[in-house]
Amino acid sequence: MIFPGILRKLFFIFLLCFPVLVNAQSANESYARGVQLMATQNYSMAIDEFGRAIQLVPYFYEALYERGRCFQFLNDPNKAIVDFTTAIEHNPSFADAFFARGLSQSALGKHNPAQGDFTKTIEYNPRHVDAYLKRSEINSRTGAIVPAINDLTRVIELGHKNPNVYFNRGKLYMQRKEVDLALADYTAAIELDPLHLELRVERAMIFIEKQDFLTAASDLSVAIDNGMKNLQIFQLRANAFFMGANYSAAVDDYTQLINTYRQRTEEVYNRRALAYFHSGEYEAAARDFTRVVGMNRNNEEAYIWRAQSYHKLGREAQAMVDYRLILQINPRNVMAYQTRGGIMMESGKLNEALEDLNMAIKLSPAAANLYYTRATVFAQLNNKRNACDDLRQAAALGHEDARKRISSFCF
Repeated sequence: MIFPGILRKLFFIFLLCFPVLVNAQSANESYARGVQLMATQNYSMAIDEFGRAIQLVPYFYEALYERGRCFQFLNDPNKAIVDFTTAIEHNPSFADAFFARGLSQSALGKHNPAQGDFTKTIEYNPRHVDAYLKRSEINSRTGAIVPAINDLTRVIELGHKNPNVYFNRGKLYMQRKEVDLALADYTAAIELDPLHLELRVERAMIFIEKQDFLTAASDLSVAIDNGMKNLQIFQLRANAFFMGANYSAAVDDYTQLINTYRQRTEEVYNRRALAYFHSGEYEAAARDFTRVVGMNRNNEEAYIWRAQSYHKLGREAQAMVDYRLILQINPRNVMAYQTRGGIMMESGKLNEALEDLNMAIKLSPAAANLYYTRATVFAQLNNKRNACDDLRQAAALGHEDARKRISSFCF
């Protein structure tokens, strides 16, 4: 049996604890209503409910945390920080409160305190992906590239499958000029999201840097085909097609630049003309080179290419006129002498060819290909001695074909 004295003591303890139990129950009810109101975005009413819970139980750190989140949703980071700080005082290992406070600190531009909060979050919850991401953002912003990369690497190790994580780490690798690592990250990101168009463009830029022009053009084509159509993208793809020797595709893109984006400039017409020439469309090439010299009468290269276009079309008289124009503009234009000498050689005018090649070599005595071409002219003139001298000189300057011909021709 329980003695009367003990019953009196138990009753007295119950009377002392009863208000606390009632308050705790009421606080829990207010907290539950607050959570429901948050779910329906009634943040102001939720704040009132969380406030009642906190008034009844001042150490109710979950209510402080949720009220702080309501203040965040209402764009009041200062009040949010106060609630998160109080929650942390009552629960020093409250990882989510540290993270939420870090977000509010960051919103106020207080990046150092925010970084400290994200670090605390990670300390208490090493698998908190968002804390790593936010800390990486701050490190990246402040130039701490390696720590930023390390945080993103940790996110990937935790199994986070978001292409932007790879993309952002790739951009950080690019800042460190670690191109191969950046390329690997961009490729991993594209595997996760093949239609991430910004990624396609960034990877194309790397392929261009690595001189893999047609792969770059392929990435740019995905971007264009999926709606990323602008002047810069077409310029990039046109140049990539050109450098990758897909000249017919380059012509199409340069035409798009001219007709759609009104890029009727000397450079664009010159590029399209070269693409036409290398595609064997010599008439179209000559027309575009004519536009180029119309814009710039001193463009020596355009005259040379137009002359070669005329030669391909069998219009030798017009080609010779262009060479005269070039040499009037610049009597020391080596390429003019070289290409005209080549045309003369093809036409069987060997002495005229020799004159042009002599002048070209005089102006550019270290050009191996000039000696090699002149050796061919000497050989056709049955001047074996001079031909061999030129072959030896070309070989000494690094011309591989000249080196091979010496053994069979000069014996």
